[in-house]
Amino acid sequence: MDADASHSLVRALPQEGEVATVDAEPCADCPRQSDLAWLWQAFCKLATLFFLALIAIRRLRLQVVDLRWQANYWRAQHQRAVQREAALAEQVQHLQGELRELKRRYYGRKSETSATTNSQRHPHHQERRRRRGQQRGSKGHGRRNHDHLPTTHEECTLPDNQKCCPDCREPLEEIPGTADGDILEVNVQAHRRRYHRHRYRRR
Repeated sequence: MDADASHSLVRALPQEGEVATVDAEPCADCPRQSDLAWLWQAFCKLATLFFLALIAIRRLRLQVVDLRWQANYWRAQHQRAVQREAALAEQVQHLQGELRELKRRYYGRKSETSATTNSQRHPHHQERRRRRGQQRGSKGHGRRNHDHLPTTHEECTLPDNQKCCPDCREPLEEIPGTADGDILEVNVQAHRRRYHRHRYRRR
């Protein structure tokens, strides 16, 4: 140690007119100011990260809802497409069946026509088939006359609730003459029943 240096163990008292200054020494148990600043910065960072996490979670929830909606929408579209495909396949099968039937009729009719033509060209090879019913060019028998049958006459009149125009509901006026017609009926004995239907018109 230096002999000239003096180290006093007791702080010197201030002289007259001087202000005593006391150096505050920190306590061992009290946190330092730098430690408090570091804790505050860490808290601020944690709070920022917490709010950012909340925002990210909210965005993820919205995306999940949107994805679920899209999944339901495309699932419904897929079901509609499957149903439409099944309906179109059934329609194609139906149209193919109709096409086969039309081809069968067309080529079958064509073969029948060619067979008829060949029979007409070569009558000694195939006999010409005769059609059923009245033949073309034959004389018809005309309408039969039933005047020889006994006739009963019937008067056909409208009931009172129908003697008016169905549109304007105006009453109808009976006009002279009748519209006659015959109905053939076969009972135990054939007879002719002649009706006389009265005619009406608006007044």
